Parts: sequence; C-alpha cells; structure tokens
Amino acid sequence: MKRVTFELSEELHLRLKLLCYTEGLSQGEILRECVKKYTDEHEAHLIEIIDKRKKREDN
Repeated sequence: MKRVTFELSEELHLRLKLLCYTEGLSQGEILRECVKKYTDEHEAHLIEIIDKRKKREDN
C-alpha cells in the first residue's frame, strides 16, 4: 500500500469523522472506497494500458 496525504477543510473533516463514527468505518476505508469508485467511473485502468503502449511505441 501507498500512503497519501492531503488536506481537507475543517467542515469536510468533521463531516468525514461523523460519517465514520455513525457507519463504524475508518477514514481510510471510506476514502479508499471513494477513490476506487471515482477511478472506476472514469476508467482510470485504461490510462495505464495507454501509457504502456506509448512507451513501447517510443522504443
């Protein structure tokens, strides 16, 4: 796993903490799910395939 550090507004941080408490989940669990959902919806897995293809063409 890789560690990611970023900033949230105080309001968003409070909302996240309250959600974690009410859902019984950690902040990491919720944030990982959010990133997974976002990258799946935007088909981020295709970017890696395209990037690898471009590197092969350059050689």
